[in-house]
Amino acid sequence: LRGLVGSEMCIRDRLRTGRIVPVVSNRAIFDRMLGGYDPFLASYSKYVGYPKKLAQPDSLTVPVKYNKHKPRSKAISDQQLKFDYLNYVKNHFYRMARDNGLDEATLEEAAAQIDDVTASEFAHLLGIPVFSGPDDPLLLLANLDFKIVLTTSPFTFLEDAFRAAGKEPRTEVCRWTNELKDSIPSVIDEQFELDARQPLVYHLLGLDSYLDSIVLTEDDYLDYLGNISQGQGDQSADYVPALVRKSFSDDLIVLGFKLDSWAFRVLSSGLIKRSGKPEDRGWVGIQLPDTDEERTYLEDYLRREAKFQVFWGTLAEYAQKELRDS
Repeated sequence: LRGLVGSEMCIRDRLRTGRIVPVVSNRAIFDRMLGGYDPFLASYSKYVGYPKKLAQPDSLTVPVKYNKHKPRSKAISDQQLKFDYLNYVKNHFYRMARDNGLDEATLEEAAAQIDDVTASEFAHLLGIPVFSGPDDPLLLLANLDFKIVLTTSPFTFLEDAFRAAGKEPRTEVCRWTNELKDSIPSVIDEQFELDARQPLVYHLLGLDSYLDSIVLTEDDYLDYLGNISQGQGDQSADYVPALVRKSFSDDLIVLGFKLDSWAFRVLSSGLIKRSGKPEDRGWVGIQLPDTDEERTYLEDYLRREAKFQVFWGTLAEYAQKELRDS
């Protein structure tokens, strides 16, 4: 295993080519902007009544699955499940803002609108996200000349980072079912061109503006993987736009994923592997926490199929090492 993602000169050169694409996880967004993914996961698990006698979940799909199948007088639909989850996220934002000392008047004004806005919009009413300064990892990312950023987060905090960097981001969501293709307008048309001043933020696993687009349950992930694996090369049938599909054959920076998560599995199997042979792609860099669990998993994964280099450390450490002054 290699301890760092390339050399300093190597990543600088790649950034200047304009053919390097970051992929930012929902976990990374929670860790940097929303009080931490693990605390949120523990809180949500308690909310749905996930049994304490079972092992603490390490991903959202576990308590979501429990919530879907736990005994109740009337079965809950997938749409109700997603609505309930996003409502919980809004309340998480509210509690976080309150605990951080937001004034009562602003809290009350935001609470009065909670049912009328998306989770991202509700966060904005509460002054979220708050960037930690010029060395904030998301701001360091936003200040680089990326034309497209891919994310598994359903929230628009990456767009906020780009706006804070003086850019005009454009938002697009993966329309991964026929119903979504028919109901969600696309910003990508025949005249669309990628532009570093107007970077495209592509939400791979849904956007909170469109409830049915969110990939939340295990069944969602399986359906999503099956759908996006079809129609490649035929834009009338492909659920992924050609320019997004093509970006997976460029150099990639994969940030904030656990390798055994559903999100990474779908990303790897459904998009990265299907966008060219590993030997044809220039480079894939992955930022991982330096844990024995991740090292053991990665060693096995590398032996089997992967071709990427690893930065062992936090997202903040990666940003300081690889993105600062790029």
